Amino acid sequence: MPLRICFYEDAVFDQFYPLTYMRPVYTLRSGIVPMFKRAERYFNDAELCFAARTQVSPRLAERHRDMPVNIIKKSEDGVLLLNGRVRDYGDLSQLISASEGSCVFTHENETVAVLFKRGLLKLAPSVATQREYQELLEAESADVTTRETTASLYNYCWEIMADIGGEITTDFLRLKDALTHKNEMPSRVFIVNPENIIVEPGVRVAQGALLDASEGPIYIGGNSRVDTQSAIHGPCYIGPNSVVVAGKIVASSIGHTCRVGGEVEESIFHSYVNKYHAGFIGHSYVGPWVNFGAMTTNSDLKNNYSNIRVSVGGKMIDTGSIKVGSFIGDHTKFGIGTLLNTGINIGVSCNLFGGALIADKEVPSFSWGTSGAYQRYDIEKAIETATTSAERRNHKLSDREIELLRKLSDDINEDDGVVGF
Repeated sequence: MPLRICFYEDAVFDQFYPLTYMRPVYTLRSGIVPMFKRAERYFNDAELCFAARTQVSPRLAERHRDMPVNIIKKSEDGVLLLNGRVRDYGDLSQLISASEGSCVFTHENETVAVLFKRGLLKLAPSVATQREYQELLEAESADVTTRETTASLYNYCWEIMADIGGEITTDFLRLKDALTHKNEMPSRVFIVNPENIIVEPGVRVAQGALLDASEGPIYIGGNSRVDTQSAIHGPCYIGPNSVVVAGKIVASSIGHTCRVGGEVEESIFHSYVNKYHAGFIGHSYVGPWVNFGAMTTNSDLKNNYSNIRVSVGGKMIDTGSIKVGSFIGDHTKFGIGTLLNTGINIGVSCNLFGGALIADKEVPSFSWGTSGAYQRYDIEKAIETATTSAERRNHKLSDREIELLRKLSDDINEDDGVVGF
């Protein structure tokens, strides 16, 4: 039986708010595939499953029906509990292959992974939870070794964004090797470095568009459309069923079913993002169902070129970077002409308008209004807006997503199921 890998979150998941309000950190994306899919590069034939917080697990199970959630089946080849924040796998796969017994792998005093094998694995139930594995590790810790690994972990959202170019390139090469269809380049389109471009079937690229892969690869998912006077500069990913209207996209990862215009630079759009009009979004991570009104623009660079500081849970953190934009939660909407300051967190289901500068370092979820004058966005009205927005894309919000929005609005502090090794 192949190695079974279970991705889990530790207590640091809240450092990735607002993106992790509605999903585990390991489902975030930097390149073309979600973070948990990176494991396939290093562990051939491994079987994957998830451990998730109580609050997000129902929706996670709904969205990943082929992946067990909070159910870990024992495998004779071992069970690996893998921290969902893993950034660089380093020597982890080699250490695991060479391990004859159970082992905890750490990096800079943080647990990266826990391998259960042989004697310790025999004590585990055939079907167990993350908590049961945690209790087993604590009870039998004398029989478990600890080893340092070069594998590293993400700590904040801006670190995920910093990896966009490298992750798109790595994913592109793997997908290119597995390409089964004939990769036909569109005619009457300005193309630079065509061997570094993948266009899936059903893609329409209009005459006068530019695909420039001289600085990195470009991957355009099936049934997408790139309109005339659009410029895509690699490394760049455009997900399936998306539309790129007139504008420029540089070094960005755009998820499925997005509409993107204006200028986007070194940013991640999760899915169902609507930025149809002019305006600039740079060095940002944008959650699903976000709508940018015309001319909505964010700042990602200070006038004095100093490092940008971001408020995480009320604590100011120096990002170590001079370019950091916005982190925007699911279902948030912006009125026309909204301006966003550098390095700000904007929560879930906000409705921000008024054409003013949003200077707050953190905007709470379900905020309505403009900077300094927020009101509480009524949850039923927020759900009505979210439902209408989804219906415009021929999509129906599930009962579990609506339930999660209600829980976030009520600030329910239930047992989150996070164990953390």
